[in-house]
Amino acid sequence: MPELPEIEAIRKYLSLTLSNQVIIDIKTLKHTVIRNLSASDFEDLLYLATLKQIERIGKILRFILHKRELTLNMYIDHGLTGRLAWSASKKLPKKTVFSMVFKEGKTLIYHDSRLHGAIWLFVSKNNEPCGYPEKIDSFGPDILQISKEAFIKRLKRFNGEIKGILTNQKFVTGIGNAYADEIMFEAKIHPFDKRTQLTEEEKSKIYFACKKILTNSLEKINHMLSETQKLNNQKYWRQHIFRIHLRGKQPCPICSNPISTIKAKRFTNFCRKCQNPRNRSFF
Repeated sequence: MPELPEIEAIRKYLSLTLSNQVIIDIKTLKHTVIRNLSASDFEDLLYLATLKQIERIGKILRFILHKRELTLNMYIDHGLTGRLAWSASKKLPKKTVFSMVFKEGKTLIYHDSRLHGAIWLFVSKNNEPCGYPEKIDSFGPDILQISKEAFIKRLKRFNGEIKGILTNQKFVTGIGNAYADEIMFEAKIHPFDKRTQLTEEEKSKIYFACKKILTNSLEKINHMLSETQKLNNQKYWRQHIFRIHLRGKQPCPICSNPISTIKAKRFTNFCRKCQNPRNRSFF
C-alpha cells in the first residue's frame, strides 16, 4: 500500500509534469472502483478539463480541475494495490481503472490488481463548496504537520499497541504498516508495546522517528522518481529505503540479530534485541 512518502512524491512530480494540461481523452475500464458516478458521467466531466492542482490528504490524492464554470475534485485512495503509472502503449495492465490522455502527449493510468482502491469525482459550479469523501471527516492531523506536543496529547485518546495506533488514520494520517515498522525500529521501541507502557521520553522518540523516517524517505523517493520518471516503482523505492520491513530472518543492520516477523492480518518486522519488548511472549 502506498504511504505518505510515495504519495507525496507522486503528488509533487505530477504537479510539475501535468500542471495546466488538458485531458483530451479518457476511458473507464473498471468502473467498480469509481464510487459515486457512472462511467459515462466520469468520462464526460473529465473530458477537456484542465488540471490545476494536486493536493494530498493523508494517503489520498486530490486532483483539482477546471472546466468552464465547473470545478472538479477527483480523489484517489490507492487502497492496497492501486497504482498510478504512465502508459506508452495500447496494451494496458490488467484491471486498469482509467486511462487519461493529456494534450501534450502523456497518458496517465490507474490500475488496481485487487480493486481495493476508491476514486470519487465531485463537481461544483462557480466556486461553490464541493463535495468530498466522507471518510476524510474522521482523519486525524497530517503526521508531517502535527507538533510534538499535539502528537503526545493525542496519544492519550488511543489505547492498544503502539504500532496499531500509528497506523490508525484517526490518530494521524499518512502512516501505514510498512513505514510503521521502520519508525518503531528507528525509535528502538517494540511495535506491540502498549501505549500505556510508554514513557514520555519514548513518546518523544516515536514522534521524532516519524518525522525522520518519513521526510528522509520522501527525499530519497523524490530523487529516484526524478531520475527514472517511473510512477509505479514502489518496490524499487522501498528496497533502497527500508531497513527491516519485509526483511525477516535477515541480519539487523545495527546488531546483526535476525529480524523477526509476525504475520497476523499484516506483516510486522522488528529486532528483538534492538527493540526490547515488554511483553514476555516476544522474547
